[in-house]
Formats: sequence, C-alpha cells, structure tokens
Amino acid sequence: MSEDFIHEEPFTFKVGDSAVKWYYKRLTPLANSSIFARWGDTVVNVSILRGEGTEENTFLPLTVEYLEKYYAAGIIASSPYVKREGHPSDAAILKARIIDRAIRPRFPKTLRDVVQVYVSVLSYDVTHDPLLLAFNTVVAALMVSDIPFVGDFVGLKLTVDSKGNPQFLYEDIPLWNGDGKHKAQLINMDMFLAVDDKGVIMFDAFVNNLPEKTVKRAVEFARDNKDAWLTPIREFVNNFDISKEPGVMVEVPEYLVKLIHTDFASQIEDTLRESDKTLRKEKLEELPDKVLDHYFGQEDAAEEQPQPFEDDLSKDFPYTQQQVQLALEMVLKKFVKDLVLKQNERLDGRDFEQVRDLYAEIDLLPRVHGSALFKRGDTMVLTATTLGSLLQQLQLDEMTGEEERYYIHEYYSPPYGFGEPGRFRAYPGRREIGHGALAEKALLPVIPSKEEFPYMVRVVSEVMSSAGSTSMASATASSLSLMSAGVPIKKPVAGISIGVIGDKDFTKYQLLTDIVEVEDFYGEMDFKVAGTKDGITAIQMDQKRLQIPYHVILEAFDWAKRARLAILDYLTNVISEPKKQLHPLAPKVLRISVPVEDIGKIIGPGGRIIKDIMERTDTKVYINEEGTVQIMGKDTDKLEQARQYIQDIVNGAERMTPKREYKVGEVLEAEVVELKPFGAIVKLLDGTDSMAFVHISEIADFYIKDINNVLTIGEHVKVKIVGFDDKGRLRASIKQVE
Repeated sequence: MSEDFIHEEPFTFKVGDSAVKWYYKRLTPLANSSIFARWGDTVVNVSILRGEGTEENTFLPLTVEYLEKYYAAGIIASSPYVKREGHPSDAAILKARIIDRAIRPRFPKTLRDVVQVYVSVLSYDVTHDPLLLAFNTVVAALMVSDIPFVGDFVGLKLTVDSKGNPQFLYEDIPLWNGDGKHKAQLINMDMFLAVDDKGVIMFDAFVNNLPEKTVKRAVEFARDNKDAWLTPIREFVNNFDISKEPGVMVEVPEYLVKLIHTDFASQIEDTLRESDKTLRKEKLEELPDKVLDHYFGQEDAAEEQPQPFEDDLSKDFPYTQQQVQLALEMVLKKFVKDLVLKQNERLDGRDFEQVRDLYAEIDLLPRVHGSALFKRGDTMVLTATTLGSLLQQLQLDEMTGEEERYYIHEYYSPPYGFGEPGRFRAYPGRREIGHGALAEKALLPVIPSKEEFPYMVRVVSEVMSSAGSTSMASATASSLSLMSAGVPIKKPVAGISIGVIGDKDFTKYQLLTDIVEVEDFYGEMDFKVAGTKDGITAIQMDQKRLQIPYHVILEAFDWAKRARLAILDYLTNVISEPKKQLHPLAPKVLRISVPVEDIGKIIGPGGRIIKDIMERTDTKVYINEEGTVQIMGKDTDKLEQARQYIQDIVNGAERMTPKREYKVGEVLEAEVVELKPFGAIVKLLDGTDSMAFVHISEIADFYIKDINNVLTIGEHVKVKIVGFDDKGRLRASIKQVE
C-alpha cells in the first residue's frame, strides 16, 4: 500500500443513476481489510478485523456491528439530557443481522479465528440505502482480506410496481417514517435478498399482502439481474493478489466421523427419535458428554476402543475434544439427512407437509385489553395487546429523523421457554429484537391507520415453550390477540417455517413443513413466511449451506402457503373477526374536529389550557395539525365534559373579539360570565360588552384547584388588561390589579 493511498483513484462503477466509489483502506488502513465507499451522498466505511483464534472455541467467533451516528444525517438527538449515541438502535441491530446471516455460512465451518465486521455509516442519503451499499462492500472487503471466505455473491433490494412487476429499489424505506406512516402505507414490497449464481443465501422482506406468484417473480428477477452488483465486485477483487491464510482450523478426519458413528449409532438414533421434546433435549445435551467420556474419561479408554478401520489409532487417543464434538455434530446431521432422504421419514413420524397439532385460545388474561395463546406442537406463545392514547406513541431518534410509532410488537424469550436455567435479560438480545421486528413487519399490512383506530397499540409476545419457529408463532398469536382486543385488523395473519434436507448438490432434497428444533439444527434452511389468506406479508430466511437453489426456494413458497392456509382455517374457529366492542377496561376515544385556527387557543400558552382540561377531566387529549381532536379516557361522562370544554373555547372565539382598542395596563370593571376549568371569561363593563379571558393562574396568588371555589357567575371584579393572544383577543388579570 502506497503512502499516498488517500489520494489514489477509487474503483468506480454505476448502480442505478449514481456512481459507486470504493477506496481500499482509505480510512482504516490498520484493518485486515477495509473499504471506504460512496454512493450518491451515502458514505460508509467497512472494516474487517481478524484476531488469533483458539481450538477451544466451539464455533466461529464472528461479530457484525452496524454503527449509525446521527451526524451522518445532520441530526442531533432529541433528548435534552443525552446527545451521545448509546445502545445501537433496533434498526441498526436488524441491519447488522441481515449482513451476519448472509456472510456466516460462507466461512469454513471449522474456522476458529476471531472475525469482526464493522460498518460505519458516515453520511446518510435516503435515496441511496446505506445497508445496500454496506452489504456489498462487506462482501468485497471480505473477498480481498486474507480470511478464508467464499464470496462471489451480492445483496439486492427489490420492490414491485402497481402491476406487480419487480424492479430494483435503491431508496431506504424505514419501517416507519417521520410522518407516522408505516411501510404498508408507503410501498408494496421492500425485499432484501442475497443471491449468487446458484441460489438464494438470505431473505429479509416486507411484502404488502402480495400473492406468491408476484413474490416468485421478484426472486427470478434477482436471479436474472444480480450482475448489476456482482460483475463490479468480481472486477474489484481481480485487482488484488489475494493470499488466504487458513488460521486456526479444527479439522475433522473422516475416520473419526466413522468411528463415532460405529460406536454410538444406536444411542444417536434413540436420541433423535425421542418423541417427547423435553426428553429429546435432555438426551441431546447428555450425548456429547457420553461421547467425550467414552474416549477421554478413562485411563484405559484406548484399550477399550473397538478395532479401528485403519491402523493409525495410537494408544493415546489422537484427537481433541473439539474434533470429537464436531464429528458428533456431523454424525447427527448425517443421521437426520439419511432418515429423510433414504428412509423417507421425519424424526417425529409426521408427513413432510404436516403441521403439528394446533391449539389456540383468546381472552385468558381477564384484565388485559386483548390476549391470546397459540400452540403448534411443543411451540407455545402467549401474546397480550394493550391500547393507549396516541399521546403515548413511541418516539424514536433514527437516521431518518424522529419517528412516531402507534403500533409496536415486542418479543421475549425467557429461560423458562427452553426449560432450563439461563441468563435473564432486562433488555432483549439481538435474536429477540429480530424476531419481534419480523412479527411486527408481518402484521403491518393489516394494521388500521390511526385515523381508523385512534389508539396506541402495544403487542407483547412471551415464549412459553420454544420448539421451532417461535417468531411465526408470535405473529400468529399476535393476530389473535389484536382481534381479541377489538383492533379492526383487515385480515388475520399466520406464519410457518419451511425447512429442507438436501444431498451435496441438491440433486435429491426434501422440504419439511413446520420444522422442529432438531430439523432446524441439522437441516439446511429456516424459511419463515407470514401472510394472510390472500398473500404474503413478511419473509425471513437463513441457511447453513453456501446457498439454497432457486427452484427449491420457489417450491418452498407453495409449501408455506398451504400450511399458512391450514393454520388460518383453524384460527377462524377460535375468532373469525375482530370484536366489535373494546374490553371494558380499555380506554375510550371520542373524536371531534375543530378549526385549524383555533388549535393554538385550545392548547393555550405553554400548553396550559389543554393541560388544565386533561387534569380536570382525567383524560388525554391529542390534536393533530389538521384539527382532529381525540379525547381518551375511561369515563364516558368525563370524555363528554372535556369535549364540551373544547367546544366552548371554539364557540366563544367570535364573541371574544374586542369592540374597541385597549391598552395593556388598563384597569376596568368586569362581570364574570363564564367559568371554565382553566380560567374565566369576563365581560368588560365599559359600555362595549367586550370579552376578556382570565387564565386560572391570573386569578389569585395561590394555587386554585377548583375555580368555582373563588369566582361565581355574575360576580363583579376589577381586571387589568395584560395582553392579547395571536388573534388579537384580550387577556386580563385579576391578581395584578393594585
């Protein structure tokens, strides 16, 4: 690398209407590999770090961090107390997971070196998605690093036009925008997928209730148009003389795999065929210890070994515990594969397209606004729905600016869901954030607008038992819970996961509907699809091979649809449509419209008037800029009282217009003609009958809880003119009169 590397010409190519520029090691030259990338006004820097590994690692220590700084979008955090970025936002975590899920299977499974990928977003241009640029830059940076990595794939973003024709999407479409609209109100599809010449590597897609044929066309479009990114990546890599360093690799001899298979075949079969989930899990957890103890636990273990297939087994067992554990995993995986492909069976005896037994129940939590329990085999999720005022909307600082969300879904997977002690997290982990976002995305196309249903809606899914695809179970349970709460969702949503077992080149393969945890661990793919009876709403896929062939993915969509329709058919027996009435304990909403010019008058200086109304009527009042007023509370009478106060303010606007010019400081006789929770209206006794408003804080020098205790209608008082509102109406004070 030359000393003048900062000024070297970049590698340049065009994507869409803009040039992409890659500078190798421009900003982080000490990294193993790094690329400073620009596309439009979006700038990211990708840094790849490698650390020495150890054979004690039981997996590849890979971490991916997607770092967003508000300065990249010209934003300062809205919090008055903290301006520094803190914990990564959920959006940043989800983007890091997209990159992680795609690149992880492209490393050797036996690599144990520490690998860290850092994506720093330095300049944010909404028309050029930083994730799309970052993803492909990460692939290129890994390909020109010295880390063993099978690259030669790309990330693509797709959408469809009004006729369902797929096309590239370059813009960053947030889940919610700054105007409080969610993605289903903005776009028909936002599909991110990673592909290579042979198949699909990763899926993460929002789909606005589109049919399978439309989504399939998008996958085929990606297959046929991937060269927009793939050709430049290949050309960039060809500029480097790459020498890959193997680092710490845990090699597994074929002989060791055969040995373990011979010694433990019957125990492995007994373990995997155990129908009871709890017992199967216990046996799977005990199996590695039994195998290790067999080979390492006794001094004379070597003498007790069966005759080897070859004469290379020394008296001291020549393999490490790490090698034995990896070999055992390979034997388990081969057993599952042979059972499916050779014996045409599943571990639990189900047909390949059979969904496990279903059970659902609603309203099991009596004081919760909406609740549902959904069970699919040993997978069980409890979901609760809570309704609140729009004033309680979630407000977030994001790269797109401040966001307001009136619908959120949260997912929690505590240790008891796995049936064993574990670490309790007060804040959800990355997996939980990812599963919650997937379920939220799956429900967005059916969530009513806040004009149709003026409530803040919070949905929380708790995993009671984890045994395969809890994220899709939470999406299904959420649909039931929302209908239980009376949220007028457009259609019920259900989700399912499809797996696959295939031979080396997928000349023979078998799809599996509703995979259980063992089929997930030792299978090739976890393909989650959620949707309604009419179409798909969300997709997420990760897999353990280099890729899943295109034709397998396209077929999996059909399997997912058949399973989804079966689940939706079952759900209609539990609840067929949203309840017409809200829960008795749910807050009630009353809506009125007021002239836009009167909004400021209702709010009052510093919000004093609207705060007084809310305090006196025990309600929450939300006013949007179009003049729609939403009053929320638990007592119908108090809702009406708040409505009357607001209506009185609006109706009294014209009669408050002064009949002559007044000067600040004038003292006049006046008569109290109207009392309100937040002040009094007085008529000036100067022959004009002009009206003035006296705020409750201007009546006396002490706190007044109830204005009726200090003033009465018809009472004569002296008032002092203290100012005018933005409409020229008089404001007066009683306490300022000498």
